[in-house]
Amino acid sequence: MNRFLIGVSIFLGIFFVGLGLHACEMHFSLVFPDGSEQEVVPGKSVSLASGNSYTLKVEFIQDHRKCVTPPDQTVYLLQDEKWKSTKDYLPLQLLAQSEWHEVTSDSWLQEIGFRAVQQGEWELEVIRDCPKGGYDEYLAFQVN
Repeated sequence: MNRFLIGVSIFLGIFFVGLGLHACEMHFSLVFPDGSEQEVVPGKSVSLASGNSYTLKVEFIQDHRKCVTPPDQTVYLLQDEKWKSTKDYLPLQLLAQSEWHEVTSDSWLQEIGFRAVQQGEWELEVIRDCPKGGYDEYLAFQVN
């Protein structure tokens, strides 16, 4: 019985330490050309039509006290390259990127307009490099 309790205690300790690794949250939604909106879950593919333009809404939520990494230091990588409007050869062409707007004292919103220009499955990596754990996830887009 004591071994069981010790094992459970160790497991719970590791589990709760693991929960604290992400020091911030990110939520994503995609606005389609018809105005409808869909949640985008990291790792789950979203279907896009080639030639259409979309708006990706990115919400950054700070879930610890003082964040040393401001929202504008969030990095987007597509095909392992920084996603910029000058890189018109990328399969998802960046059209516009708003500044981060403070929604509440601990959340910010950014809107990113892009066009799906090349068929295939593309991953957009979202990175926040931070000493408190940061954030690093992939958004998957299937362009047909």
